[in-house]
Amino acid sequence: MKKIHYFFVFVLVIVGVLFAIIIYNYNKNVEEEQIQHQQEIDRIKQEQSRLNAQFEQQQQQKQQQQINLENERALRLKQDMDGDGLTYEQELKSGTSDDNPDSDGDSIRDNEDKHPAGGGEIYKITVHWSHIGQPFTTQFGIAEDWYWYYKDKPRNDYRYTDARFVTYKDPVIQTIAKDITDTSISTGDACKLCVAIDFVESMIYQYDIDYISRPDYPKYPIETIKDGRGDCEDTSFLMASILKALNVDVILLRYSDHMAVGFASDSCPGNYYNYNDKKYCFLETTSVPDNPRGDFSLWGKYINEKPSVIEVN
Repeated sequence: MKKIHYFFVFVLVIVGVLFAIIIYNYNKNVEEEQIQHQQEIDRIKQEQSRLNAQFEQQQQQKQQQQINLENERALRLKQDMDGDGLTYEQELKSGTSDDNPDSDGDSIRDNEDKHPAGGGEIYKITVHWSHIGQPFTTQFGIAEDWYWYYKDKPRNDYRYTDARFVTYKDPVIQTIAKDITDTSISTGDACKLCVAIDFVESMIYQYDIDYISRPDYPKYPIETIKDGRGDCEDTSFLMASILKALNVDVILLRYSDHMAVGFASDSCPGNYYNYNDKKYCFLETTSVPDNPRGDFSLWGKYINEKPSVIEVN
């Protein structure tokens, strides 16, 4: 009986030990699973933290890129890449290019152009004049932009000590010079100077005080041609421009209250001046009682007055 009792006790002990082992292993597995689960949670948290940090960094980078783009755009709007005097912002508003200082290709810089993106009126000019008794008509167009390009130039320094008003490279002056050359050929008169004189004679003489209520207001040749009138400096600038376009060496002769033109020639039909080892013939471009326009003789007080010479280059 005792043996049976011991056997049951032994069995119970064995079962208890086994059960304890099972419980221990179960708890150990559960603990390991919990540890692994916690580790997975920690890993996921770390990965999420990394992703959050990466996302935040990307957002900061995007924000910085946007700020940089806005700063660059703001700076770009203030820049003048083509050097035409207009900022990119102004170019956008006017519809012009910031890569080309002359967007419409009319030879006027955008900042000095009345219609920098193109367009504008064309003034149709007809000049009636005569040469050796024959009537001639010169017709051409003056772009509004070109007229106002000159018209808008300041005239504060009206004593003019340089040849800024001589515009022999101007397309209109070049057209007139060609027409004068054609007239010289058609009439058989080789004296282009004479033809040019007759053309300038078509301009009506008008005092500045009557034109703009100022004692002296120099005009550029295009202004004189469009207006069809001008005073001594205006017709002198026009004459010098045409002759220079005809490859004639000219100077401007400025007196105390008058202006005339000098053209280089070895033989002068009237008065002349020696300047820089050359002989420059006097040429009157206005009409006065004692001296007709186109005459080569000094008149009045200017006979004894030494003029200032303005070189035309």
